[in-house]
Amino acid sequence: MLENSTLLDESGHRLVESLYKTSKQMPREQHTRDGALHFSQTFFSGQTFFSGQTFFSGQSDDSGESTAADDSKAIGGCDFTSKKHSSISSIFLNFNIQSQMDANVISDIVQNENFYTISQVAVESNAITNDNEADANEVLEEDGIGEEDDEDAFDNNFQVPSTFTIIEETNMTTDNNWIVTQLASKNDFTQELGKDSFKDKEELIRAIKLYSIRTHKQFEVVETRPTLWTIRCKLHLQSGCKWQVRAIKRKRSGYFEITKYMGPHTCLYNNISQDHPNLDGSLIAQETKHLIKEQPSISIPALRAEIVDKLGYIPSYKKVWTGKQKAIEQVFGNWEESYSALPKFLCTVQKFNPGTIVEWLVSSSTNEEPMEFRRVFWAFAPSIKGFVHCRPVISIDDTHLYGKYKGTMMIAMGVDGNNQILPLAFAIVENESYDTWNWFLSYIKIHAVKEREGICLISDRHLGILKAVNQHGSPWLEPHGFHRYCLRHFINNFYEKFRNSELKGLAYRAGSQNQVRKFNSTMEEIGKLNPQARQWLESHPLDRWTLAHDGGRRYGLLTTNLSEIFNSVLKGARFLPITACVQLTFYRLVHYFEVRRPLGNSSRANGDTYTPHVLVKQVALMSKASAHSLRSFNREKGIFELITQRGRNVQVVNLEQKTCTCGKWEVFKYPCSHVLSACATLSLNSWQYVDKCYSIVKYCDTWASEFSPLPHEAYWPQSLFKELLPNFELLRNKKGRPRSTRLRNGMDIKEGRKANLCGICKQSGHNRKKCPSKPR
Repeated sequence: MLENSTLLDESGHRLVESLYKTSKQMPREQHTRDGALHFSQTFFSGQTFFSGQTFFSGQSDDSGESTAADDSKAIGGCDFTSKKHSSISSIFLNFNIQSQMDANVISDIVQNENFYTISQVAVESNAITNDNEADANEVLEEDGIGEEDDEDAFDNNFQVPSTFTIIEETNMTTDNNWIVTQLASKNDFTQELGKDSFKDKEELIRAIKLYSIRTHKQFEVVETRPTLWTIRCKLHLQSGCKWQVRAIKRKRSGYFEITKYMGPHTCLYNNISQDHPNLDGSLIAQETKHLIKEQPSISIPALRAEIVDKLGYIPSYKKVWTGKQKAIEQVFGNWEESYSALPKFLCTVQKFNPGTIVEWLVSSSTNEEPMEFRRVFWAFAPSIKGFVHCRPVISIDDTHLYGKYKGTMMIAMGVDGNNQILPLAFAIVENESYDTWNWFLSYIKIHAVKEREGICLISDRHLGILKAVNQHGSPWLEPHGFHRYCLRHFINNFYEKFRNSELKGLAYRAGSQNQVRKFNSTMEEIGKLNPQARQWLESHPLDRWTLAHDGGRRYGLLTTNLSEIFNSVLKGARFLPITACVQLTFYRLVHYFEVRRPLGNSSRANGDTYTPHVLVKQVALMSKASAHSLRSFNREKGIFELITQRGRNVQVVNLEQKTCTCGKWEVFKYPCSHVLSACATLSLNSWQYVDKCYSIVKYCDTWASEFSPLPHEAYWPQSLFKELLPNFELLRNKKGRPRSTRLRNGMDIKEGRKANLCGICKQSGHNRKKCPSKPR
């Protein structure tokens, strides 16, 4: 409580005494409203203005505006702007604390009074709670003023009652022209927090942190136990601030309650910072948990923007990353517990989605002891059924896991007739090696490909993949299957060896040419620039990396981009515990089937016979076909010679053998413009030459299967293992944020970027500061 020892002058004494006596004659409910207004009219001539935190009086002219000779002077010679008589203004303020809400009075203050003069008046907050509002009579009696007091008995040493000057445990701090009042009782503090009891310690800590951030104050922990939490102002040593909070857990209710509060803060912070020390990872996790639950792959900048919008502070990237990790664990479970939950989840998927395949590799031990995780393979039944109707092409790729435990997720993708990906199979293994790739590919062959022949496998040139595919008896080699390189990865290997951007461009053009003539021409250009580069390219089987020698096995797919598209979709899942990561693949597949199934059905209902991907291609090619010149050689066999309008190139079409020298028909499995021109000449339906995989029937069959939802966990079957532990050899020991991006290679290097040159000699290898030609 503030102490006020200011002595009132004689005029002030009479004013206070008269005000007190009149208040004794009025009913209690009229004290605050009628009392102040009555005496303002009795003792003052002119207009009187009241507001929530100001009082001003002066004489008025005919226009009703204040024209006091000196705006700083008030009644009885009291200067309301001086500290000596600041208590008198508080007397009128407290009697008028309710009437100040009158909109007309507030409007008059804003319109008629000088803002600077009003702001100089010592005032008090009108935010008095019912608990702190005391009867004026009782307070006056406690301070030694009774009804028997008369004018003669009024002591010059009288101290203004505390009710008129200050609320108990209220602190008044000055900020330039304004006097700011802070309510500091425990009740006021708990009201500021929003509640007076908290279900657990975490809820209490969160409320205090938010309060500190909102009020721009800081605290430090003094003592913490499961049933106790004590904090104090962080600047208690520097500024002598006595702010302190103590909370304990009640045995009867189990709730945390604040039992001791000393306040308010009296410290001032001189340093301006965009961050707040109490805005830590735990609070960030609580404030962003709902976003991470909806979108686990949400970026750190997006989470930081949410914090800035909510709390007004800009936390560091590291803080937000730490908060995200904590939120992930809160939402998706503990990392170790996630390994134990995975077998039960996959068993449930198998039970309610028959045909789903799951293969485990765990450490060898008895069933009585906990198993240690090594690998898991899974393929959902709808994907296996749908792949039968897709193109006979599988693209494989892998992505690293960046959670608490290291690992690698392997992915196998199919492609439907509309050029859309069909995730076929997944695996989580310890690393990328011959053993893991051979294990993954063998299960793809057994459970997904089965007896289907002629599957083309597209991959990069990882040594583990090459060894697994090329070993004796491999199902991925002719005549049972075909292995092709991802052209992008292959050209990257070429660039790493020769480091020439022009050669790299020519090599990619050679690999993507669909005509042998154009391929040979491009290889000659490469030979002229660098004979060794041509020799390196020709040292690799041409059918593995060129479209012109592919024989149509790729169906026009040059790279593993399709699998990498899904890889990028799973990028956010790579930070999640293992069960959450597997669950994401399940629900992602559910979404794909749920969206694409009705699209196929609607296309079939509209009478479409082929997918939109082929329809668009054929319409574009038909416009080109009309410009070709055609000469018939054998109409019965459908042999024609065509001369293109652009380039005047000659192409030969043989409808009986389904070939065209341009190579596009064989590569893409649908007619080129030359074939369309020949069909038009013979009045043939060109759609009969489109591969069946592009038909709308095949597309519908691909996405026809349905996933069954999983019931409540109470209905889940027992886990396959009594307890499954993670592979502790894969535990990340390195502190800090793990690397989340791939190691940069030739594909990531921006080509055409000039080397940094010295500003003096214009040579590379040094800068101006270390230039040997620099004047001494």
